[in-house]
Amino acid sequence: MKRSPFPLLLPIVLALGALHAGAADLYLTPEGAGKKDGSGWQNALSQAEFAATVNGKMQPGDRLMLGGGNYANMSLKITAGGAAGKPKVIEGVDRGAGLPTFTSNWTIERPDKGATAISFDPDVSYVSIVHLRIKNYCFGIHNLPAGDKPRTHLVFDDIDVEQARHPFYLADCDDLLIQNCDIKRYSKHGFRFDQGCDRVTVRKCTADCSEGDAVWETKTEIFPFGFSLNDGGTPNTEFLFEDCVTRNNLKSNQMKGGQPIRYTNGDGFVIEGNSRGVTFTRCRSLHNQDGGFDLKVADVKLTGCIATGNRRDYRIWTSGTLTNCFGGWSTVGLWSKSGAVTATRCTFHEERGMAAEAEDKATSAITLNDCLITSSTAATKPAKSMVNLKNTVVVTPGSPGKDPGYPKVDPKWDGTGNAMDSAAYPDKGYRSKP
Repeated sequence: MKRSPFPLLLPIVLALGALHAGAADLYLTPEGAGKKDGSGWQNALSQAEFAATVNGKMQPGDRLMLGGGNYANMSLKITAGGAAGKPKVIEGVDRGAGLPTFTSNWTIERPDKGATAISFDPDVSYVSIVHLRIKNYCFGIHNLPAGDKPRTHLVFDDIDVEQARHPFYLADCDDLLIQNCDIKRYSKHGFRFDQGCDRVTVRKCTADCSEGDAVWETKTEIFPFGFSLNDGGTPNTEFLFEDCVTRNNLKSNQMKGGQPIRYTNGDGFVIEGNSRGVTFTRCRSLHNQDGGFDLKVADVKLTGCIATGNRRDYRIWTSGTLTNCFGGWSTVGLWSKSGAVTATRCTFHEERGMAAEAEDKATSAITLNDCLITSSTAATKPAKSMVNLKNTVVVTPGSPGKDPGYPKVDPKWDGTGNAMDSAAYPDKGYRSKP
């Protein structure tokens, strides 16, 4: 039977609470308490028993309640998982002083040196980690390639990571759910899926490389990315990015051989070419050094997405479709390398170069259906660039056409609300509520 590209995730979410009969709740705090047998907060296990509890004492379906506090220099390697319908759950609890926080000594001055907060052995599956904070690690969550023993049904929910080289660096993780995870101040990649990850949903996650700090941007490594699907090994397949946001992926002083690099790079969403089945829904990519969405995968699909303040908002290297998307205040709105790209009901506003550009050697055209192009220097490259306008309104400087009637034009728009819904052309371009 053919598997759905994006199987229902409800069973994964429900698994957080689907404990089998007789399952235990254990309790753990940094210092422990009382008998330290884990039977309650008054007898909580201590940090020293963390790994032994997860990998030995906990059985499939058990839940470890992790009390708030500082878990200094904590590195947890998970070697034993749960079972179908009986996940092991590690759940952070705010007991009045915040959620549990793993802390270490990583610094951006030595970005490749430092500890890993959490890792999983190959074939470790059915583990859910929720409500946790991680700070100052080289790797937050790190899974190495697992070959023919992939990890399956891992859930990361509300895991926030601050100051790390790679907050999430995952390989060979199938049927994976990452949601409500916010990361900031990383030196390399926010969420990196290195290889062999299949049937993955990333929902309501954010990646902010610098938080707009100009000093941090001089220290980031070359090619900072927010969300990245790599192509160094087994392909990553069947990915859904939903309601995710990335911004400020920049390095202001990129050098090579002691000389400034002419074409600097730093992208929001990066999908390399051997990936398959990638969909973006209501994602936003803001203020990145190069591409907002840099997508080399074939047949990529974007719906309701926003890209502003980049060099090129949407870079589609092979083929894809954009529906009800917005690009603005960048150099180029939509760029295509070779394949067929179709944009329907999209808006491109105040692009300094042009709204749409196909490479001169492109073999298929960009087609803009019912789109709205406003205040851009030029609508498209000359005709040989293979850009077709169908039922598209162009209101550029010096061209006829009425003011689009946007409610609030602001280059710093974060993509929320109806600021760029055209009142004058309600049947054209992007709408915040289609």
